[in-house]
Amino acid sequence: MKTVILAAGVGSRLAPLTNDRPKVLVPIDGRPILFRQLDLLAAAGIPSDQVVVVGGYRIDMLRTELTKAGFGCKVVLNEKYEPWGNFFSLLVAESELRGHDFLQFDGDVILDDKILPRMIAAPGEALLATDPEAELDDDAMKVELDPAGRVIGLDKKLDAKKCMGEYIGITKLSARAGAAVFRELAKFPGEGITHEYYDHAYHRLSSRNEIPFGIVDVHDCKVLEVDDLTDLARAEDILRRRAATA
Repeated sequence: MKTVILAAGVGSRLAPLTNDRPKVLVPIDGRPILFRQLDLLAAAGIPSDQVVVVGGYRIDMLRTELTKAGFGCKVVLNEKYEPWGNFFSLLVAESELRGHDFLQFDGDVILDDKILPRMIAAPGEALLATDPEAELDDDAMKVELDPAGRVIGLDKKLDAKKCMGEYIGITKLSARAGAAVFRELAKFPGEGITHEYYDHAYHRLSSRNEIPFGIVDVHDCKVLEVDDLTDLARAEDILRRRAATA
């Protein structure tokens, strides 16, 4: 199994820390966010030479720092990281992922040590890490299921009363499901929806019943997206408390 980590963005809300480096290289409690993710992947059985990192902003520094740290990731360029949504970051990784089952997630999240092994072990062609206990506000990526437990909708605009939880941005795809996702993503530019995110492809495929998307319940796992300096301080506090109780 491979993994793709989307890490092309500028991370302007973390300035000035991102003035001279990609967001994923901002250290949290002394270790860059991306390196922490790679540590957890290795512990879950996915070594760095099976990881594709999609970069854009300051990609040369990304490549250099990964090599200096001894990671064997394949780094792929998203040259449209600023004007287009991150659907394109996933699409440009197609050649490295074709024919493989893979995990997909963003490079700006702090994970605990439970969520990746749970996703890897879960059966299913296409699985969305979902928190059924999350507050489904306007910003939540809501997941709607049919009575059989199959995903039929994935969108922030869905009716919260009809949804069972929030997709937290970690996906597991079989090679077949991944191929369908890449075909769907490739349609976006021609449709003039280059502002979209990768999860819109998941929504379209699941709502048309072309790929049987299911969920993995991760309500008891800790996932924190690091968007700004407040998030950064919170993540450092979580990691220090975790280390103190280890």
